[in-house]
Amino acid sequence: MAQRVAAIYDIHGNASALDAVLLDAERCGVDTFVFGGDLAWGPQPRLVMERVMSLVGNVHFIKGNADREVGERYGVEQGLDEGTAKINQWCSDQLTHEQLEFLNGLKDNVTVNIDGLGEVLFVHGSPRSDEEAIRRDTPESEIEPMVVSVRQFTIICGHTHIQFDRTVFGKRIINAGSVGLQSAARGACWALLGPDVELRETEYDYQHAVALIRQSGVPMANDFADHVLNPPAEGP
Repeated sequence: MAQRVAAIYDIHGNASALDAVLLDAERCGVDTFVFGGDLAWGPQPRLVMERVMSLVGNVHFIKGNADREVGERYGVEQGLDEGTAKINQWCSDQLTHEQLEFLNGLKDNVTVNIDGLGEVLFVHGSPRSDEEAIRRDTPESEIEPMVVSVRQFTIICGHTHIQFDRTVFGKRIINAGSVGLQSAARGACWALLGPDVELRETEYDYQHAVALIRQSGVPMANDFADHVLNPPAEGP
């Protein structure tokens, strides 16, 4: 059984934010990591993949929609807008063959037995889809069909980049927030699980991160940089 679990979601290629969270998790005595998807779509895809793939011990990964799109090199033909497609394909070009294979082999969900919480289900968007969003204000009537078949009491999700902890139809649904493209928060957001739930926000050197983002060559680099410096109030 895991004692202290770090739920790390939506890194989006921000290596500076990831490094800060990994250090914070170490200080918190984390023994298990769950990466909840959307690892590499962003300004430093290869570096982020190197970091997470080098971790040892109890480390679990699930696939986010951006992982699927980068891994399979989605473009406008698959319904992406032109800007997203350019970033997506640039990210795919930065990754090694091994890293792309890793993304393409990720699971849709994972279950971890956590001290104090029991069996916890980790998904990216909702239990039904990596693109389906559960937001802090999603009506309960919309959430019910997403979770009705889930047997676990606690569900951890991401995708919408804003943290919350709410109970709907007998399920405790927790959004870990976004490490690299957070909204409604200043720092890198993640969740510490066991024996209860702590929604954490880790400060890091934003100016240094922005300098690296602008040097990365990613399309729309200034948009990524502005997001880090001035996080929006609402998520994607």
